[in-house]
Amino acid sequence: SWQEKRCNMCEAKAYIIDNEGNEELILEAVSSVKKEGDKIFLRNIFAEEKEVEGEIKEISLTKNKIILKKKG
Repeated sequence: SWQEKRCNMCEAKAYIIDNEGNEELILEAVSSVKKEGDKIFLRNIFAEEKEVEGEIKEISLTKNKIILKKKG
């Protein structure tokens, strides 16, 4: 339906990128991203949460993609 397509358009996937540029999916349907110091808190529409110590490398709104890099 139109509502399902519309909702899928706003849900991002979060990935961790390594030093070689490989991406690993860590959370789907991300609805919230919050950065506090070196920590990034992700939450999705199913109330699942992930915490990553690192930095935000890229957020692509057109690709619904969040790329994170772990600290260290």
